[in-house]
Amino acid sequence: MRILMTAVAMTAALALASCGGDEPAPADKPPADVEDELGFDQASIMERQSRVETAIQACMRNQGFEYTPVDPFAQRAAVVGSSRLTDEEFLRQYGYGISTLWGRGRAQSDPNAEIRLALGPADRKAYDRALWGDNPGATFTDAVENGNFTRLGGCTREATEQVFGGARVLTQLQARLDQLEERILQDQRMVRAIEDWSGCMQQAGFEYEDPEAIDTDLFTRMERLVGPLPGQFATGPAPGEKPKSFPPSALTQLQRDEVSIARADHACELKHITPVEDAVAPQYAEDFRQSNRALMAQVKPAR
Repeated sequence: MRILMTAVAMTAALALASCGGDEPAPADKPPADVEDELGFDQASIMERQSRVETAIQACMRNQGFEYTPVDPFAQRAAVVGSSRLTDEEFLRQYGYGISTLWGRGRAQSDPNAEIRLALGPADRKAYDRALWGDNPGATFTDAVENGNFTRLGGCTREATEQVFGGARVLTQLQARLDQLEERILQDQRMVRAIEDWSGCMQQAGFEYEDPEAIDTDLFTRMERLVGPLPGQFATGPAPGEKPKSFPPSALTQLQRDEVSIARADHACELKHITPVEDAVAPQYAEDFRQSNRALMAQVKPAR
């Protein structure tokens, strides 16, 4: 479950092209995952990201500002050096993308950074407000990653609602999806599976009681080294923040640790969690559909 969630988040953040998961479900049977039914799968997220970028450009133009839609593939290539990687290839090279992408961002990963920096202070402030509203830096990518669309403002919010649906609807839906995940994880079959996963990780040399503890550990270690992280898949500090100095060797070691942990996590998850989840999750998913049909209907289709 955790590896899949990381892959979907990475798709939104850097538009990963992945193998599998894109085959259409039979017409008389809903997708196995509620997220797929809602169009939150990899292919649909990428399609929506492109449409959001185009809508932001039109909105910014109407307010007198230049904005270049971010090409997901070019953005991703600027960070990881390739326009296409499978989820498996990304994991083996970059783990979860918590420490491993730091310092890899280049100017072409955000074509609008140069546009913004060329403006004077007053115009830049107006640009930021037009793009982000009251929360500068609250991006579409961040909203998809953390499930909170209510902080979006300006043209980013307008474009997201045009493509996805209402921000509050999306946030409410994400909260219920989180509840669904929690119900699945509390199922005793999943509890035992995670205990088995923990034992598998221990044999690989890593002490974690559950998969979520990995993120907590790696984020803590990374922020202790470089300072506050603007989010997963960060390539540097938040805009306007000065980078903290740190020993390059320490970052290299942390990146190696992350990749080793991710590889072990993936192997243990496939062995102990995935088979159980495949049997448990559909039961809860169907209950979710029945209880949230009206809310799900308010999400605009991906295509």
